[in-house]
Amino acid sequence: MSTTELRHSRNRLASVPDPYRHVLRDALLVTLLALVTVGLATLGKPFMEIPGVVDGSAHAVRKVNLHLFGGFETASVWYGAWSDLFGNILLFMPFGAAVYVVGRSLRRIRWGLGGALLAGLMVSLGIETAQYVFCLGFSDIDDVLYNTVGSVLGALLMARLSREARMKILQRLGFLLALAAVVLSGAMLLN
Repeated sequence: MSTTELRHSRNRLASVPDPYRHVLRDALLVTLLALVTVGLATLGKPFMEIPGVVDGSAHAVRKVNLHLFGGFETASVWYGAWSDLFGNILLFMPFGAAVYVVGRSLRRIRWGLGGALLAGLMVSLGIETAQYVFCLGFSDIDDVLYNTVGSVLGALLMARLSREARMKILQRLGFLLALAAVVLSGAMLLN
């Protein structure tokens, strides 16, 4: 093989784009969409009226519950505590998944499950604090726990996937979170 042929074969290989070059960008976008969706779903409830689902006036209160699993004892309907549990976990799973991928994609500072746990805990504490300070809902210790668990479960699921599967999941999560943000924004605007 002559040097000219070798040079051309190298150029052809170099021109093939890396399919994973946008992982960090996509993960950051999904993280932002997850934060917007979580913010709208939690802090926006007093501004929404969805008959049979959300009564906005019921969430325009300043109330703190520091009794762990107290929702199971004081629920007004039998499924209330369960919907709170699974709703909060599911709400934070995309956030934890995206934060995990961001942490694995950085070059200098890397984090994994611990970073997703800490990010989920900090965002959840921020939401519960904002709900109390601005009279936007119930501040509940259960929510902090469930949100953090959701963040860790999302990160655990992403940790078990291949790089290719992570990209597919991120793309689908981005679409679903954007759709959820539009629906929640519409519910607030129609109130």
